[in-house]
Amino acid sequence: LLLYQRPSMKENDIPHRTKLRDEVIDKAKLAVYRLTKHFKISITFDAWTSKSYDPYLAVTA
Repeated sequence: LLLYQRPSMKENDIPHRTKLRDEVIDKAKLAVYRLTKHFKISITFDAWTSKSYDPYLAVTA
């Protein structure tokens, strides 16, 4: 779809899904580190899906 919308794009211009996942995880780890260092708190995450398949993410500090 991206290549169709922008013909000047090349296949290599689109990052692989694992690259995007790794970038998000790295940024999240950095954010948690900065928050816990600055505020001296602990942070927990919990994710689940309801019976009707609604996704939820809880963050507790």
